Amino acid sequence: MTLTRDAHQPLPELTTGPVWTSFEKFRVEGPKALEQVGQGRVATLQTKSGQYRVLEERDFQALLGLARDIERLRGGLRVVIKAARAVHQHPDDVSLDTLIEAVSLVGSLPTLPIRESFTPLTPEGLPLDEDDEVTMDPAQIQSPLDMKA
Repeated sequence: MTLTRDAHQPLPELTTGPVWTSFEKFRVEGPKALEQVGQGRVATLQTKSGQYRVLEERDFQALLGLARDIERLRGGLRVVIKAARAVHQHPDDVSLDTLIEAVSLVGSLPTLPIRESFTPLTPEGLPLDEDDEVTMDPAQIQSPLDMKA
């Protein structure tokens, strides 16, 4: 997993990518369909159950990092607002020092790193019965949709 850290990293330039009006159309295209997704292109998959956006891992991680930064800033701003209200109600040195410290802490929050790639999840430390057959290779696992009843 590679992490980058750049305080001036721009928002990902997302543009509209391919649109599949049914899961069947997406499935028929196969892996070729996903070749059109990436480098800031977001595909749309419309199914009976809803509309889905498909984007490349790098773009997803960038958006996730931005969303987490926003949540951290919201939390920090809540503290600043509470400290400002305290100064308004109790204009003493302790309240003012608390407000100054809250503002300086929010201002010095580091930018979160953005993941460039990810390591596939693998279960660790699961209690396994030695008699159970466990397949860890996803390519060897049969899809439940392919199983015959």
